[in-house]
Amino acid sequence: MEPDKPASPPATRRIAIDPVTRVEGHGKITLLLDENNHIVEARLHIVEFRGFEKFIQGRPYWEVPFFVQRLCGICPVSHQLAAAKAVDQIVGVLQLTPTATKLRRLLHFGQILQSHALHFFHLSSPDFLFGFGSDPAQRNIVGVLEQYPEIALKGVKLRKFGQQIIEAVTGKRIHGTGTVPGGMNKPLTIPERDALLADIDNILQW
Repeated sequence: MEPDKPASPPATRRIAIDPVTRVEGHGKITLLLDENNHIVEARLHIVEFRGFEKFIQGRPYWEVPFFVQRLCGICPVSHQLAAAKAVDQIVGVLQLTPTATKLRRLLHFGQILQSHALHFFHLSSPDFLFGFGSDPAQRNIVGVLEQYPEIALKGVKLRKFGQQIIEAVTGKRIHGTGTVPGGMNKPLTIPERDALLADIDNILQW
């Protein structure tokens, strides 16, 4: 009697969406479909090798937050704050002062606002406003500016406000130097606070 033959793998078809253009970086999607065009497997590939683990070797530990924030020009604050938390542990700081905690949170909120505004208004809104089947030449931020200028302007102003928060806390809109081991290196001045509060009602409404 012949041994049972192993079952042959089902026939699949591979579809690749490369590159994915609605993300802040580089990526692709691969789909495996069976003979009935049902998705058997779906994968999102994000390959973002930077080599910072090697770059920071031998450097003073307090420089790490400012090195690793250069992983990204869109979300440098997130990388800076994550590294700052690690540096806090290295120097034995278990709890920041209330002021430093508030400044870091404000910095993080500014980052969230500017990054989400960029993603939603610049990358996602063209698909929602024009539809996925529309002409790709129009389905972008320039098309939104032409057809929906009020929406586009709100997106630009929201992102700008988030960057103004970052600048007020760290001194620069991109790649600032706000964090130090155990705290922050500059206060938020009264004029800086008042300048941010001047536009807060519109920001909250949008």
